[in-house]
Amino acid sequence: MAAVCVLLLLLVVTAVCRGSLVVVNSGLEVTRGRSAFVTEKVLKIDVDPSADCKVEVVMNEPVSQRVGRLTPQVFDCSFLEDEVKYVHNGSPLLNEDTVMLRVYRFTSSDTLVETVVLPVQVVDSGSGVVELGSAPLVVPQFYGLSNAIDGSVLSVRTAADLVCTVRLMTADTHVPALGQLVREEDSTQRKGRETAALCPGNKPCRHDAKEVRFLKTSCQDFLSSGLKYQHLSPPSPEIDYIPIRVELREKATRALLETEAAWLPVLIHGAMQNQPPKAAFMASFILEVDQFILTPLTTAALDAKDHETPQERLVFNVTVPPAEGYITHLDDHTKPIRSFTWLDLHEMKVAYQPPNSSQSQRRNYEVEFQAIDGSYATSPPIVVHISIRAAETNAPRVSWNMGLDLLEGQSRPITWEELQIVDNDNINAVYLVAVDGPLHGRLSVRGGKAFMFRVQDLREGAVVYHHSDSDTTRDHIVFRISDGRHSIRHKFPINILPKDDSPPFLINNVAVEVEEGGAVRLEEYMLLASDLDSSDDYILYQVVSSPRAGQLVRKTSTQETGVPVDSFLQRDLIQGQIYYQHSGEEQFEDSFDFTLSDSHQPPNLSQTYTVVVHVFPVKDQLPVEVPGSVRSLTVKETEVVYITQSHLHFTDREHPGTDLTYVITQPCFSPLHHGLMDAGRLFYTDTTNAMKRDHMVPVLKSFTQHAVNHMKVAFMPPVEDIGPTPLFIQFVFSVSDHHGGTVSGLLFNITVTPVDDQAPEAFTNLLRVEEGGGAFVTEEHLLVQDRDSVEEALRVEVRRTARHGRLELQGRTLLQGDRFTLQDLRGLRLRYIHDDSETTEDEVGLKVTDGLNSADVVLPIQILPMNDEPPQLGGGLRGELSCEEGGRVQVTVDYLSATDRDSDDSRLTYMLARSPGRGELQRAGLTVDKFSQQDLLQGHIYYVHTGGEVGPEPVSDTVTLIISDGEAGGTDSCCHGDAPPPPVPLHGTLPVYDLNITVLPVNNKVPIVSL
Repeated sequence: MAAVCVLLLLLVVTAVCRGSLVVVNSGLEVTRGRSAFVTEKVLKIDVDPSADCKVEVVMNEPVSQRVGRLTPQVFDCSFLEDEVKYVHNGSPLLNEDTVMLRVYRFTSSDTLVETVVLPVQVVDSGSGVVELGSAPLVVPQFYGLSNAIDGSVLSVRTAADLVCTVRLMTADTHVPALGQLVREEDSTQRKGRETAALCPGNKPCRHDAKEVRFLKTSCQDFLSSGLKYQHLSPPSPEIDYIPIRVELREKATRALLETEAAWLPVLIHGAMQNQPPKAAFMASFILEVDQFILTPLTTAALDAKDHETPQERLVFNVTVPPAEGYITHLDDHTKPIRSFTWLDLHEMKVAYQPPNSSQSQRRNYEVEFQAIDGSYATSPPIVVHISIRAAETNAPRVSWNMGLDLLEGQSRPITWEELQIVDNDNINAVYLVAVDGPLHGRLSVRGGKAFMFRVQDLREGAVVYHHSDSDTTRDHIVFRISDGRHSIRHKFPINILPKDDSPPFLINNVAVEVEEGGAVRLEEYMLLASDLDSSDDYILYQVVSSPRAGQLVRKTSTQETGVPVDSFLQRDLIQGQIYYQHSGEEQFEDSFDFTLSDSHQPPNLSQTYTVVVHVFPVKDQLPVEVPGSVRSLTVKETEVVYITQSHLHFTDREHPGTDLTYVITQPCFSPLHHGLMDAGRLFYTDTTNAMKRDHMVPVLKSFTQHAVNHMKVAFMPPVEDIGPTPLFIQFVFSVSDHHGGTVSGLLFNITVTPVDDQAPEAFTNLLRVEEGGGAFVTEEHLLVQDRDSVEEALRVEVRRTARHGRLELQGRTLLQGDRFTLQDLRGLRLRYIHDDSETTEDEVGLKVTDGLNSADVVLPIQILPMNDEPPQLGGGLRGELSCEEGGRVQVTVDYLSATDRDSDDSRLTYMLARSPGRGELQRAGLTVDKFSQQDLLQGHIYYVHTGGEVGPEPVSDTVTLIISDGEAGGTDSCCHGDAPPPPVPLHGTLPVYDLNITVLPVNNKVPIVSL
């Protein structure tokens, strides 16, 4: 690399210091992955702007333009500020580059050629469109797949209003060199011939991955598609790259705003560090050359190899040229080259041109080369020995052939400096005959057309080549050179530099179509020109006849109004800034005439071209409503009504006979009831067999005026009852004609009136009243609702009065047929009063009516009994209970029982008020002072005599008992399972009963004799 830089630096210094054409060559600075324009501060050529001077980019030098390209390939010496551009391809491998240029200064009789090398310095920018992430792409092993390309590998700075695009640049950069970009696929989804396509050639295919050779996608898709790198070529260097270019364009105009290239590094684990190339073992490094003979350099004389870079991608650099003669390329063997590819060497396109001086002895020269691999690593110097043999022939030979360089349309003499012939015995006898060519010009000798001449004519400059002025860049003449006895054939090349002498020409001219009053952007497929001699970006469109029904405007965004223009550059057109704006007048055909010119001074003018504009008429007259159309209707909730012309009628004033289309933009809704799910619907009458409400009928979304006129459109109210009040419904619609004229946001009003066709619904709850008491009848006890009647219209009629009480309305007893309102219930005006009878339930029959329909209901009443009656002794009780002395007797209900109208008789309690004098009361063997009537019924109560001997005569005993209902509770039929009322007696006294017991003596003692 050092030798390359030194050689190129010498060329730069030589070219600038000679003081001829190039006066400034300061070098170009470009940001990596970006582009930079070449200006006069970088490269300045000292020529008159009107002079014929061209700069050509040398394309067959592979050691130049290695990480970028300079465009255009040919440009004027007086180039514009933004005409010549160097575009860097994003490679991180080099921080510098070179561009080899040839400067041609043409005069009427001569061509001055100067070679200059433009140095390019590559710098890194801190911020750009593309930024590498924290996680690199890593291949864990040979033939492996890397991790997916996502946001952690790469980030792209963009915005929502921009279009971000990613392109793969493999074809331009020859990377990745060791693998390929792939997209993994599900193996179960691949079938048929597609499976074979996944493994091209001999490449390993160990993954279900498909190669991605060409790619243009959005930045978001690029980072989310799961793209991976697949390694294919071990052994290999430890790093490879995936080249991409990111473009940011304006979404509206698609104008290119920013672009940047980047190489994504791929780290390959297990790989070795790249090794430089070296000379091949089998090459001889010796070239035998005959005097004056252009001799190809083959791989037998010069060759190199590299373990990592394929041989066809190796480059050879001439670091030390031969002392005499030069290395050249057979595509143009008149000019020396400083580098070439191994492929050109293999195809024998690289040759050595010996010097044109004759020597009688063999001459030996040395040429030093360097091999350069794909990573720009250089080999040690490779020396090739060239041996030139002395000629031993009398045949004529070409000792020097430099060809011709001329400007398009010029004439140049073929002089001894361009073509030299030698002959050992008689040079004056040698003559040249043009047997092939020239193809794009002619030869003249001393002013006359000729195809044969002698060497003396060459020496005197009498042989002239005249170019035909066609747009061609190459020509040649094949001469048969003879001295009368020997002859040879030799090709004389002619290099033609294009001259900016032809005007631009139109290649696209498509009629422009625009709506009346609208604007349309002029795009490339509509209007596009080209110029063979200069940059297409600077083609000037000059309007010579303006459009009559509109104007041409320039605007950088669709939101701007634009500035009228009568001329514009093709660059403006490509960037989407040129529009045709129609005036809106009733003119539907328009055109404008223009000429094309280039940037040459003076400019080359084209013929006049015409662009035709077709204007589509836009209806200015929108549909209008016919007078008398009310756009509203009233319908009962149980009916279905047709929408007729009297309800809805619009017309097209320009074309009254055409049909109009109605589109429902918001279906039926109630502005007063926002949560209403069913607000009715429009439907097509042909979709139903009967004009009745049916929720299965499809909703109509659009219809025509013709359908309205023929009663094909109807409105169906909500299927559910709307209630007692009218329902206000609307739907929003638009009406349009066949030309797109639309009136939108129109309202249609519908009033749905209620129909009282449903009976009221009544529900009752149990009313609880204490015995002899009263309770208010409220909405809790009688709930009435009617969906289609107002509350004020509802009445409750007494159909059957209470049997054990009465209903009172504000103190007035309600009889059968009397009525009250729901407001009476709510206002606590209605009361039920019990008649204090010993009853536990009652009911009132009611009828609820709305005036047309009625419903019967029963109000159940529960009477809570009150303990206000004292117990009563049972009737027919036996008078005395007899018990033997020392014995016991059961107290039964025949001797002791009571009853209570308010209580459960079995739960009445007998309390001992006075204990018996001669015995005791027992229950289950235990003495008690209190027991229940249930104990009596079950036979558990006994009188036991405990007083000892009573003597021979019966004696009496008395038990005084108090009968209590304090613990008896209510009756069994009370309260419907609810808790009984509290056992609090409300009466004043309790009955007292004396149970008389006669104790009968028992003769169980032995008489005692007393003396």
